[in-house]
Amino acid sequence: MRNEIETMKRTTPPSKNTEARRYAMIGVFFGFLFPIWATVIRIASEGNPLNLSSVILAQTTDPLLWIIDTAPLFLGFFAALAGRRQDILQNLNTELQNREKELKNIQATLRQRVEERTVELEASAAQIQKRASQLEAIAHTARSAATVKSLDELLPAITQDIGSRFGFYHTGIFMLDERREFAILKAASSEGGKKMLDRGYRLRVGQEGVVGHVVYSGNPRIVSNVGEDTEYFDNPDLPEAHSEAALPLKFGDEIIGALDIQSKDLNAFSQEDLRLFSMLADQVSIAIQNARSFERAQRALSEAEAATRQLTGLAWKDFLETVRTRGYRYDGIKPEPVRKTSKPAEDGNALTVPVQLRGQTIGRLKLKTPNSARKWTEDELSIIEATAERVALAIDGARLLGDAQKRAAREALLAELAAKLGASFQLDSILRDTVEELGEALKGSTVTFQLVNPSALPTADKDDGTARRSKRQE
Repeated sequence: MRNEIETMKRTTPPSKNTEARRYAMIGVFFGFLFPIWATVIRIASEGNPLNLSSVILAQTTDPLLWIIDTAPLFLGFFAALAGRRQDILQNLNTELQNREKELKNIQATLRQRVEERTVELEASAAQIQKRASQLEAIAHTARSAATVKSLDELLPAITQDIGSRFGFYHTGIFMLDERREFAILKAASSEGGKKMLDRGYRLRVGQEGVVGHVVYSGNPRIVSNVGEDTEYFDNPDLPEAHSEAALPLKFGDEIIGALDIQSKDLNAFSQEDLRLFSMLADQVSIAIQNARSFERAQRALSEAEAATRQLTGLAWKDFLETVRTRGYRYDGIKPEPVRKTSKPAEDGNALTVPVQLRGQTIGRLKLKTPNSARKWTEDELSIIEATAERVALAIDGARLLGDAQKRAAREALLAELAAKLGASFQLDSILRDTVEELGEALKGSTVTFQLVNPSALPTADKDDGTARRSKRQE
């Protein structure tokens, strides 16, 4: 504003005293009329002829004419003053008009600048609103992805969510194969992308398509016009695609795939969009890695549970061989032992609840009522199920305690035998103590210990001994 006013001052034309000169000339002209007429009147009053000598005589002899002769000077001077004032007024008026025009120009310029600034602010506000909406969409996608644990469900959910929230023509997720030779399409949001999924669409890493180069280099890439790009792989399933953005999916320094986004518009993606979509790709990478970790943990847990069930089954098989009483039956009077395990028979009046321990059924709890119309209440069912859980833990605790007692007795026997053998220094007493202690420990067995010459053993005995040692080692 100040610069424009200074420019206005510099461009104001200098004032010209045209009116002052014109007024002065007119004043001088009218001023000359006074001495002329006064001289003519003087000559006529004296009766002299009107000639030059009469004029000179009148001018030299009459002092009044001297005073009248100054009329042109005074009239010209005062007329010039009036003209000067008129010039000043005209110059002021012209300057005011010029200032008014320049002020109007300044106002128009300022108005134009305000309008341009308003348009810029509106565009900036719209851009900020767009970025806020995109960030909100990214956050929503990340939250939604965090709730999906299966990779087969996660990838389609991500592509559909991105496609619907951002309005892209096509969204796809590529994953690298185990040999890292191909980027394989695993999920897509468009109809054309689903056709590509059906035929196992894939791109060779570093050689085919924008996605192939992105997973090879690890850098995101924008194609503003796919028709002019040499790396774009023409796809008949996506005929309306005109621009593409591909972003690598990374976890740490490892590239695991790529996020492919395509639009129907030319120049649909900017560098700012690329930075924003890189954040989206990072969230997708984290969700994929979390799903993979969850699936690995689930597989490991399933394998551990299967191994636990197998070990539990083997342990209970050995345990049942040592148990004579397999259970008890109570008929309201007294409990009676059950010697054999029977398969559950179909009985509409009976309620059978399996007793399970670490995924293995180790028993059955059966309740039978003579009233066929009776319905078990929720409280009764809760009590029965809780009893089944607790009895499984109690039985397993008793089994473990029995195993621990057996191991303790075995260790005590071995310790006692080792102590006795260590106290003997005679071969005869060592042999005698050995068979005696083993005979006492293994009731009903005859124990024999005999020293032999290894070189005199038959081949069959050597092989049999080797086989037994190998079997014990296994």
